[in-house]
Amino acid sequence: MRNFFLLVLFAPILALAALKFEVQQLYKDNIEACAVGDLDGDGDLDVVAGERFYLNPDWEPFTFREVEPFGVDYMQDNGDYLYDVDSDGDLDVIAGQFTLSQVLWFENPGRENIFAGKFWEGHVLVETHCKHNEMIFFRDMNGDGTPEYLANSWNNKNPMLIWKFKSKKGTEGMSKHVVSESGNGHGQGFGDINGDGHEDIVFMQGWYQRPAENALERTWKWRKDFTLPHASCPILVIDIDEDGRNDLVWGNGHDYGLFWHQQLEPHKDGSTVWKHHIIDKKISQLHALAWEDLDNDGKREIITGKRYYAHSGRDRGAEDEIVIASFHPSIDGKGEVSFTKEILHTGQVGTGLYILTPDLDGNGWRDLVVAGKSGTHILWNQGKR
Repeated sequence: MRNFFLLVLFAPILALAALKFEVQQLYKDNIEACAVGDLDGDGDLDVVAGERFYLNPDWEPFTFREVEPFGVDYMQDNGDYLYDVDSDGDLDVIAGQFTLSQVLWFENPGRENIFAGKFWEGHVLVETHCKHNEMIFFRDMNGDGTPEYLANSWNNKNPMLIWKFKSKKGTEGMSKHVVSESGNGHGQGFGDINGDGHEDIVFMQGWYQRPAENALERTWKWRKDFTLPHASCPILVIDIDEDGRNDLVWGNGHDYGLFWHQQLEPHKDGSTVWKHHIIDKKISQLHALAWEDLDNDGKREIITGKRYYAHSGRDRGAEDEIVIASFHPSIDGKGEVSFTKEILHTGQVGTGLYILTPDLDGNGWRDLVVAGKSGTHILWNQGKR
């Protein structure tokens, strides 16, 4: 049973952008995944997106692998992550695939060979036997300091799996932990839902409650307390109203709407109760979200934007103008939450599956890195006008 109430609030006040961004296109392609890290060991943050990497500060494209196209305008890359798989001191690239079941990793040749112009040696990290992969995640799911691999699936009947490295040396492969044999669905996030100090999994069909101990050896309880249609990746798990209970913020990845689910007092059996709020209904295809402080006011804001041609033009609003925006929450004396909408960019840069917020130039202002069907871009944060 779904335990939430519907509450529709007035539209947020639209503010002129207080921040100035300069747009730099790194490459025009259809890659929708990206990652940031120090590839060449010089201390600067670099960018990886699909077939190419871009080294700071010149940002010239270097092709290091091939990505297979499919469909009308898709590429087989639904997630890039940087991790030292072979423990040689260099960051390698881990990459997932939309409709193929193998997770790949590409071996960094080292600083002395990174400019050689050769493809990096490719390997299979794990054969998952699962397709219909919406997006991949690479994060520490059991608190041991080593990340695990998960995939969100648009197929509701696909299993929810966590893959763990068999040893500290990632080249020895990964082992499978079954969270649920069937129970996935478009959209996923992570955070402590019930306040027990352990990170749970949130997804379209509710949430999986993490066991208090031995998270990758015990069964996770599936609590079907809500449904979030075509939810974003990630779903943000944050305490918006500052009442001590984490709430949910999510966008509709294939229609209009940005929303938050306010968590109310739970039932005695541990099931959760939610009140649904509309933040904005003017931007479509809000597939990617971030939660960060871009304007250096000491408070984080929701950052999102239109995923350009998320379904090859078949979604509502697909032909609307491209836009990236932030939403600043505030709480009045009665505890009511409102949001101020700030347009950060229009017209050129759409999002893909990720919105990254590193400070690439070290000027103290977080920049935006996005890869999508409008190309791979850096939006350089120049601070307040």
